[in-house]
This record gives sequence, structure tokens and C-alpha cells, in this order.
Amino acid sequence: MKVYQYKDYDDYVEIQTAANKVKEGWVYAKKSTIQWICENQKEAENILCHGTRSGAEQKMFLEKFPTSCVIGTEISDTATKYPMTVQHDFSKPKEEWIGKFDIVYSNAFDHSICPEETIKVWGDQLNEHGRIYLEYAETRSVCIPADPLEATLKEVENMIASCGFNIEKRISRDVKHRGTVLVFRR
Repeated sequence: MKVYQYKDYDDYVEIQTAANKVKEGWVYAKKSTIQWICENQKEAENILCHGTRSGAEQKMFLEKFPTSCVIGTEISDTATKYPMTVQHDFSKPKEEWIGKFDIVYSNAFDHSICPEETIKVWGDQLNEHGRIYLEYAETRSVCIPADPLEATLKEVENMIASCGFNIEKRISRDVKHRGTVLVFRR
């Protein structure tokens, strides 16, 4: 596993923001993947999506869970342009989110500069019945400024286990870029 080394945290935020602005409006999440997550989870009152760029994931979750509270995070200042999106670094804890969510979803884990810390933060955001749905495509994992984490799927799975989580399912059917959705919780 490799993680790109930035000059400092501000350099990371600046590069991530610039990359976000270049890709603004692009949607990575597939509707079929979000639908599968919703069918797997059955009920969800609170849903948190990390690294959502323009908020498409939130809208997809609301289609299946129309009465749920769905929010997304985006490190870029563009977050304020989109409903249900807050500007926030997904690897940083937010006190009001601890123990709150039934679903924590992300397809942006390769943007993490501190992957173990990120997994732990996301785990703390789960309520007692909650699950993390981590969509990860090893084929898109490269150690570059815009996508700092490079890791094999096995390395990501080992990291999840070392952080105290149990992987319940691995779904790879119809996941973008031959990826896998890892479903896990404590």
C-alpha cells in the first residue's frame, strides 16, 4: 500500500479541491449499486455519503428511503452549492455524527491520506445496527496527488480487519470499474 505524500495538510486540501472542480458534475456512483445497498439494508433512518462531489449519491438514496435524513460530505468549497452536502474532510470526526448512521457509504476511499484513521472515523459514525458500504476499485487505485491511496483490495480488507471490523459481504457484480462493495461493521 502507498499513500501520496503532500507538503502538508493544506496542500492535500488544495489538490483535492482542484480535482473536485475539474470533475464537478461527474457522477461515479451507479444507481444499480446504490439500489443494491438499499435492498441489502432494508431500513435506514440516517445515511451518510462521503466524498460526494455534487450530491448524486444522496439523491439516489432518497429515491429508496424518501423519509430518511441523507447527507454527504465533500472537502471542496463546491459542497455548499449542492443540497444535502456539507463541506467536510471525511477523515475527520464530527461529534454530532458519532453513533448516528445506519448507512455510511463511499466510493472515494482512494482520496484518503490516512486510510486507517478514515476507517475508524467512519466506523464511529455507525449506530448499533449500521454498516459501512465501501465501494473500491483496485483498477482505479493509483498513488497520485488527486487519488493518494494506492492499495490492493486485499490490503484494504486487511486494513478493515485490523481496525476491528468484520466484512459481512463482498459484492462485485455490476460495480463500476470491476470494483467491489465491501460491507462491514464492528
